[in-house]
Parts: sequence; C-alpha cells; structure tokens
Amino acid sequence: MTSVSNRIKTYMEQYIDSWPFSGTILVAQEGEILYKLAHGHANIEHEVINSPTTKFGIWSITKSFTAMAIMMLAQQKLLRLDDPLSDYLPAFKKVEMITIRHLMQHESGLVNSTNLPEYNANLNKWPLSREQFLSVILEYPLDFSPGSQFSYNNTGYYLLGIIIEKLSGLTFEQFVTNRILEPLGMTNTGMNDSRRLISGLASSYDSSGYEPVPSEFIDMYAISSAGCMYSTIEDLYKWDQAFYSSQLLSQEVLHETFHSDNAKYGLGWFLDECNNQKRIYHGGAYRGYRSELHRYPQSKVTVIILTNYDFVPVTMLAEVLAGIVFGEDVTVPQLPQSFSLSPEKINEFIGTYEGFGCKAVVERDGDDLLFVWNDRISNPIYPISDTIFQHKWTNKSYSFKYKPDGTLSFLGLIKTE
Repeated sequence: MTSVSNRIKTYMEQYIDSWPFSGTILVAQEGEILYKLAHGHANIEHEVINSPTTKFGIWSITKSFTAMAIMMLAQQKLLRLDDPLSDYLPAFKKVEMITIRHLMQHESGLVNSTNLPEYNANLNKWPLSREQFLSVILEYPLDFSPGSQFSYNNTGYYLLGIIIEKLSGLTFEQFVTNRILEPLGMTNTGMNDSRRLISGLASSYDSSGYEPVPSEFIDMYAISSAGCMYSTIEDLYKWDQAFYSSQLLSQEVLHETFHSDNAKYGLGWFLDECNNQKRIYHGGAYRGYRSELHRYPQSKVTVIILTNYDFVPVTMLAEVLAGIVFGEDVTVPQLPQSFSLSPEKINEFIGTYEGFGCKAVVERDGDDLLFVWNDRISNPIYPISDTIFQHKWTNKSYSFKYKPDGTLSFLGLIKTE
C-alpha cells in the first residue's frame, strides 16, 4: 500500500473513531484505486454489513446522467441546447422563453419543486403524475428572468427527463440503461421508482438523539430524472473513467459539457477549483442518502463517497480525502468547545420555525437546546458561538440568523412563534 493510501486509511480510522459513519468510499488516481472502504450497516435492523457492491441512493448525481442523455441527443442533432423549452413542452409557451441550456445550468427561473410547501408536506409522499407536477409548477411565476442568474433547481432536471422521453421514444430509465449504463458495464446502477424491490439497496437513516432512525418516506416517482438513481462506488468509478474516453460523447461535446465561462455549473456538473486543482463534481442529499463524486481531471484523481446516514458531512470528507492525495496536512475534526450563552440569549432562539412545508421546534434541553424536525426527529445541540450550535453526536453545526427586520431564521425556516 502506498504512503498516500496509508494516510487515507489512518485518517478514516481516526474519523470513524470520532464520528458516526456508514457507507462506502473509493479514492483513485491515474486509473489506480488507492483506497476502498465499506463500513457500517446497509440495514441496521437485520445487521446487514455494507460492502463495495452495496447500492445507495445517489440523489442529484442523477443529474449528471440526465445531462449526458441530453448531450447524446444533441450530438445526434435531435435537439439544440438553445432550443426553447416550449418547443418540447407547449404548456410553457406562455412563460418567458426558457431554453434547454437554462434548464441544464439551473438558470431557468422556474420555481424549485422541492422548495414548495405542498411538495414537502404532501406531494412527495404520493404517486405524482407528470400532469400534476406540471400543473403545480405552472401556478407559480418565474423567480427571475431566464439566464439572468443561477439558482439550483430540481424542476429543470425533471423537465429534461420528459424531453429525453419525447425525443427518444424510450422511458428515461430505458434510455439511460440502454445508452449509458449497459455500454459502461454499470450493472449495479439503476432507477428507484418506489414500486419494486432493489436487491442490495441500503436502507436510509437519519439521526434522532444519539442514534440512527429510519428516514422519512418519499415516493421516488416525484423526483424522477432530477434524483431517482442508485449506484455503487465501483459503478460510479466506471462513470468517472468514461469521461476520459469518447465512448459516449465526442471529445468536442465533452469539452462543452465541462466548460462554462465563469459559471459555477456546467452541463450537469458543478465546476470550480479545490485543492488548487480544477474540480468537476456533483453531490446528492435527501432523506437519508448522501453522495459525492469529485473529479480532478488535471491529475485524474477521483473521490467517491456514498452513505445511508443523512448526517455524514460527505462534501467535507470528499475534499479532505482529495487533499490527502494532493499532499495536504489534515486533521480529524473534534467536537468544538462549548460557548457560554446567557439564559436570555438562549430564550431568544426557543420557538417554532416554519417554511417550505417543514417545521423545526426549538426547545430548551437543560443549559443547551434541542430542535425537533417535522415532529419526528430530535437533535440535541449546544452553542459554539453566539448564533452557531453544534450537534452533540454528529459532525454537523446549525446557525440561527437575524434578518434585517429582526426576525430569526433557522435552517432556512422563519420563526413564527
């Protein structure tokens, strides 16, 4: 084992000694796997251990597959990225012109479906037909003029899935399976529609108090091509490696996929710099699963993390593990020291916070606080500054924020009482 592999192994052993972790990790460079880990349980109740072939929901990494499908159709000249959305979905003719590119780069201005109160409170729990989805979205005005700004948006990628089906004559699942997964040998990757059993799929967990609990149910049909896929670290490594060849797209089209003038998001991928390297990456997080796929093409470094613990800070971990490969000095985070707050200051934060169809009730817990999420999950927290609180068990912190008018917000929710 190389010195880099040993450093990663040592770091993760120390991390797991300090923080809860369940999932799989793969780190590679120049086509060589430097480190692979499977830890924790795919199912706690039945004591099923995670393995490198355990499947996890990858949520928004799905968008990289949806974007690939669109780019394949563009390469076939079945569409152009600057075509109006209304050419394919006439229901949007009355909306200011939105293009395919706007959808792909999160610049459409459409309301984000997963931020809607009715979606989080109810619609994501039931089979949501395409017609129902469109009728809900079209009730809302645009948040901004298309192309004028970036705002991460699941609605756009749901609509891209519909376009893929219209142009190909295949379902989204059939297109991705036949045109992408099978050619790449990604046999442990697919779509979860909440209507069938998926062999080897990890159960998903949140935390309540100091232990994991089952995550809140969501009907996967409601998220579709914006986040419905599952995969493994080994399959996602095949996905990563495919971008170094012309197996799916020409090099010219691949360049367009990963190039964007000063934009933070290309065509299905975030674009930035990290560890003094160009980074192409995507993550996913919702209802128990978290995922990260980070690609550093200049050095051909790849970091993949999949977990069925909603409370694992996978973005931080992915960046730290890449940092180890690039020779950075890293240390495992520890629980921060408590910060003294007066009883009066603590009392300011106590109350009910609501928004997006979600609720957090902040209560006193001795000298500290706890908040109960959606009447079902309890989170014990303690102050580490005058507005920031640390979870007592997981590696997460939470901020209370004062708005200009003096109102308080917490987790993006507004204090209502």
